[in-house]
Amino acid sequence: MKSKRIVSIVVFGLIVVITPVIFALKSQVNAPLKRTINELNTDNKVSFNQIDWNAFESIEQKITVLKNTSVNFPLRKLNQKIARISIGTNTGYFTDALELFADVDRFYFETLEEAIQKFPAEINQYDVIITAFHEHAEAPFNKIRLKDFLVELPSNKQLIGVIFGNPMEIVNEPSFEKMNTIIVGYENTLYAQDRIAQLIFGAIPASGKLPFSINDKYPKNAGILIESSGRLKFSQPEEFGISSSKFNRIDSIVTASIAKGAFPGCQIVVAYKGKIIYRKAFGRPTYESEKVVENSDVYDIASVSKIAGSTVGIMKLESEGKFSLNNNLGDYLPELTKNTSFHSILIKDMMAHQSGLTAWIPFYKRTMQNGEWKSHLYSTLKKPGYETQVAHNLYIKDSYADTIYHQILASTLGPKKYEYSDLGYYFIKKIIEKQSAQNFQDYLMNALYLPMGLRSMRYQPLNYFAKTKIIPTENDQVFRKQLVHGYVHDPGAAMLGGVGGHAGVFSNATDLASLMQLFLNKGMYGNEQYLSSAVVANYTKQQFQGNRRGAGFDRPKASGGGTCHELASQESYGHSGFTGTLVWADPKHEINYVFLSNRVCPSQDNWKIRDLNIRTEIQRVIYEALNENK
Repeated sequence: MKSKRIVSIVVFGLIVVITPVIFALKSQVNAPLKRTINELNTDNKVSFNQIDWNAFESIEQKITVLKNTSVNFPLRKLNQKIARISIGTNTGYFTDALELFADVDRFYFETLEEAIQKFPAEINQYDVIITAFHEHAEAPFNKIRLKDFLVELPSNKQLIGVIFGNPMEIVNEPSFEKMNTIIVGYENTLYAQDRIAQLIFGAIPASGKLPFSINDKYPKNAGILIESSGRLKFSQPEEFGISSSKFNRIDSIVTASIAKGAFPGCQIVVAYKGKIIYRKAFGRPTYESEKVVENSDVYDIASVSKIAGSTVGIMKLESEGKFSLNNNLGDYLPELTKNTSFHSILIKDMMAHQSGLTAWIPFYKRTMQNGEWKSHLYSTLKKPGYETQVAHNLYIKDSYADTIYHQILASTLGPKKYEYSDLGYYFIKKIIEKQSAQNFQDYLMNALYLPMGLRSMRYQPLNYFAKTKIIPTENDQVFRKQLVHGYVHDPGAAMLGGVGGHAGVFSNATDLASLMQLFLNKGMYGNEQYLSSAVVANYTKQQFQGNRRGAGFDRPKASGGGTCHELASQESYGHSGFTGTLVWADPKHEINYVFLSNRVCPSQDNWKIRDLNIRTEIQRVIYEALNENK
């Protein structure tokens, strides 16, 4: 804000105190801003430091919500169409920050005159319209043109007005009252743009008060308290008094692991007390690739799908009274299990891997002869009867899914003792489809992924993402005869068209961290209660004495450690995946850890990730760094 802006405010007699209340950050914040929001929040090349944190913290405390008449603010379910209209200069940081949370269509105008002349006719297609006024370096907004612009905004939509700069002229315009929510950021800096974007999505609270009077309706000290909604905040260790350098040891472990050939690349997210304090991508999709892994790329998460798909699906159904762990398999699938020993399997036993199910059946082997696909079962072209895609240019006979289930039902049930098995999740998929009356993936999308804003969490990722955004897995020369890229690695899930109860989900680490935070929040995310807190508590606890497993979740050994590091508490839970993945949540320590890699690229026989104990060594660094501050 230039000195003439300050003078004009004083002339109007509307500011009681300007300095240092409003402009305490000016000297450090109005310097040339070369870093983008994504660099500050996610990029590997730029790390936060204490100076950055001081600026973020200061503006976060100042942001003021003057008005809010919407029950949907902060934004709750994100399966809405959202538009952002920005007017002014230096607007890009705001867009970057908004898109950390949701897909937001952009409309940019440098002046009000341009905004009026080119007002987007398609704006009525949107549910939420965020209109941001970015302080222009040369001149204030023209009040007449402001009124003309505001008239264009549809009154039957959720309107959020954001002011990056002096609020005086804008808020005093009577037409501005059509906004459902009015937010004042006081300055047009990346710090303010980042924090207001996070406020809009509920990742941070707002408690700021006006340091001066605007008018009778908004006097000095006006401001509405807005609580955070449980959505993950993008932050840094310095928020907790911890230096970011404490996490440099993670970088060293990963760099050394890539050099040793443990995996070509990976993503890591660490959240503490609901705040992401470490988020990085390393390496490349393959050892030969020129492209680097980005935080937005998606990985095949393998058996972590058991949490991200089947388990959370039945947790949702049980929260709605449509499912119970205490029922038998035959209670839900009598048409499939009648006259078999599977009919009386207790689902709680099945979800804790102690129902006697065979560990694994290599279904694909029966479809091959002498190392080649049986011609009556496969086609290299999509055609009637062969529309179930297994891999690139490979389709299996549609009816073969029934054969897979017949093979499972023909297998022998062993004793009721702990033995990890994929097979129970084939049945969970069918239960979810029957109880929800939707396709498995459609139910998960509609009930959880879309409203939560999990934009990367998908089955059959090629239907949603460019192939360049999908990390390849194995160069499979035994079954699929190709580099598996964009198709699920697990052969059984592949033979079901890529949608399995036990495997098939693709995701980035950030969305998985959001899902794990849903569990840590006892079923709530973004002010929406997706799962019953009692259901979350029941599924994540140990189900049987002598068996460490929860219902769908892995847990630590009784002596500590196991899939997780021994520093993780006995209250913690998570899951690992064959492709080189791990998610782990610790309610006691409020730690949320996600590690994604493609260690099976190019070969699944590469077990260096396990032999070098890489995932749990990184987890050790996390616990030690956070515990050093206590």
